[in-house]
Amino acid sequence: MVIGSDMLMLIVIALGLIAIAAIGKVIAARRETRSAARLARKRARSMAELLRMVRMAETIAGIGIWQFDPKTGTQLWSDGLKRLFGIEEGEDFVEGDAETLLFANDIDLIGKVNEHTDEVEPYTLQFDVSNFDGGRLSISVQACNLMGGDGLVHRVVAVIRDNTDQVQRERELATKHAEAINEARQARELAETDPLTGLANRRRVMRELDRIVMNARVTQMPLVLVMFDIDHFKRVNDLHGHPSGDKVLRRVARLADGQSRRGDLVGRVGGEEFVWIIPGASDGMARVMIERLRQIIASDSSVAPVPNVTVSLGYACIQAGDTALSLFARADGALYDAKDAGRNRVRMAA
Repeated sequence: MVIGSDMLMLIVIALGLIAIAAIGKVIAARRETRSAARLARKRARSMAELLRMVRMAETIAGIGIWQFDPKTGTQLWSDGLKRLFGIEEGEDFVEGDAETLLFANDIDLIGKVNEHTDEVEPYTLQFDVSNFDGGRLSISVQACNLMGGDGLVHRVVAVIRDNTDQVQRERELATKHAEAINEARQARELAETDPLTGLANRRRVMRELDRIVMNARVTQMPLVLVMFDIDHFKRVNDLHGHPSGDKVLRRVARLADGQSRRGDLVGRVGGEEFVWIIPGASDGMARVMIERLRQIIASDSSVAPVPNVTVSLGYACIQAGDTALSLFARADGALYDAKDAGRNRVRMAA
């Protein structure tokens, strides 16, 4: 009986120990479950806070995040990116909407990133799009390829920014710059153009003559300078008045400009005095051109009530050591030789 009681006691004690161990495991498991739940809740709160901060950053910076899986063709759009295309938070955005939005705006974003699969550094794309409100957006896409161990692109991540204001400012600056250049050009042309005839004025003639003479000396190319003025022009003004005299000046200017070649320069350097710069012309060629101009003016310069006028012309061919001033002076001397010889004729400088 004693032995049986001892055995019973031992069995009871063993069962108790087993029960205690089981209870301990249950308590430990419950503790682990509670700890895991707390950790999961903590991680969830951290993730929610991170997402909140990302949304806030997207809103403040006006950016959106775009992700693309080349293998599955899946796109992920952040809330900020949806807003760029006019979709507010909470609106339905189902499968296929991403493709529809890109197609509607004529944006082949996937095609473009697929053209950059070899890029190891971030790259930038630029698109002009329309949002749902009908506004025009200029968006910049800064993309990066995330490579897998196989060397292939496993994911493309991009930051998409609305830089409409910046692009608009740049376009406005470019427009203002172009306008400023055009205004400066017009101002320069006005400053170098004779207002009555539209020909180059004395200032431009002398500047261009200096440049052309220097070029002719370097290249050893021929150069002819012609000086001519209207014979007895004071008599035209006295008989017919200055308005009629102005008409004559304009007519002679048109005839002279019509005889010039591309690369020549015709200018008015005085009241009735004109210049014709002829680069690359030999003495013989220049003489033919100058004589033709004299004849055309003598036969076709009339403007009612003024009959045809004539001109006297002198010209000089560039010589070794000539400057713009010396060439000008020699041509001017030849002009006075033509006048002294009776006018309406051509004379060449010695």
